Amino acid sequence: MNITRDVLADLLPAYLAGEASADTRALVEEFARQDAEFARTLEDQRRELAAGAGALREPATALPADHELRTLARTRAVAERLRWLMAVAIMFTALPLSCTFEGSRITFLVLRDVPSLTMACWVAAAGFWIAFLSTQRKLRASGL
Repeated sequence: MNITRDVLADLLPAYLAGEASADTRALVEEFARQDAEFARTLEDQRRELAAGAGALREPATALPADHELRTLARTRAVAERLRWLMAVAIMFTALPLSCTFEGSRITFLVLRDVPSLTMACWVAAAGFWIAFLSTQRKLRASGL
């Protein structure tokens, strides 16, 4: 059986990864001893693999020493913003519904007396609710 360079080139990934059988390793090494061009290709790929593996083991950039502290501070700030957005959204939603009780009658003060203020409050409330839900969605997407 005649084994060509193409067949051995197909075996190289398994050989270089160390996953080839002993017979395959012996075959590749024997062919490399007989063919100088194949031996150069084999050495080039070994060097590339070694250079790539070293690059993967080392982190691309080192994180600053206070990275965790700054991340915690940002997370707390977002949680605080979320609480404020909800509080203000509830306030603007409920403000037009302020009322008085006179006997068995309920009188809505802002809703009855100043309808334009009611609409302004509810528009502001809608904006705050949208901001609240958007922030909450981002937090949920990030896994917090």
